[in-house]
Amino acid sequence: MTEEGKYRKESRSRKRSQPDHDTSLEDKAFQKSKVTSRSPTKITPLKKQEMEDIKKLLAEMKRDLKKEMEENKKEIRDGIYDLKKDLTDLRTETRENKEEIQNLRQEIEKKEESWIKEKNELRDKLAEMEERLETLERDKRRNNLVITGIKINTDNEEILKEAIQNMIEKEIGLQIEVTKAYKVGEKICIIETKNWNDKMEILKKKSVLKNRPKGQEIYINPDYTVKERIIQKKIREFAKKEREHGISVKVKFQKVEVEGKLWKWSKKDDKLIEDKIREDSKN
Repeated sequence: MTEEGKYRKESRSRKRSQPDHDTSLEDKAFQKSKVTSRSPTKITPLKKQEMEDIKKLLAEMKRDLKKEMEENKKEIRDGIYDLKKDLTDLRTETRENKEEIQNLRQEIEKKEESWIKEKNELRDKLAEMEERLETLERDKRRNNLVITGIKINTDNEEILKEAIQNMIEKEIGLQIEVTKAYKVGEKICIIETKNWNDKMEILKKKSVLKNRPKGQEIYINPDYTVKERIIQKKIREFAKKEREHGISVKVKFQKVEVEGKLWKWSKKDDKLIEDKIREDSKN
């Protein structure tokens, strides 16, 4: 039997032999004896090999960390280099694009200038061609007159020529040779005189036709080109408005006299302008 067993056995025998009494004090004493202070846990010193292993592990961790940091630094440096290179390339590309856009803009401006120049040249050539055609048409109609008001019952040119010559001799008092005559309407015909002087003589003396009875009026006018007819129509419309205001107006070929002042039709401005040359000559 161990010492501890012997002690427990003796203690039980003493309790049985002792008389009954208040055990509260013993219990309290016993309770106090249970509160014993613990001695601090002893730290077992690490073995030398363990310390070496820890140092070695720390050294490896430090080495790995340093290596990782170096790799990260390299990646960052490479990234910065790539960014700088991309930025440089972007700036170069932007500059090249600006230069290309500038060159393209200049090329467009040159083409636009060339196009405007060609358009103006084409417009001038077209105007010149129109003027030539107008001149040819005007020359073709140079000796022509348009007669309105005579009832024409024939399409025969010879009969029509003779009838017109007789009318001019009877109504105006001129013996004029009519070289051509053709019907263009029920009461409209176009004649061609032998020369320009004969035509002008008829126009100068046609005013006597105003004395004919109402409903039997006869009108004689130059054979204008289409462009000339448009201009004359505009001049007549202008004269009509002026007369409505009580202004004295006299219509002429591409001219109009308003209370003694002459206005001429300007082809450039496409309107009537005051004849300053005539006014200056008067002064």
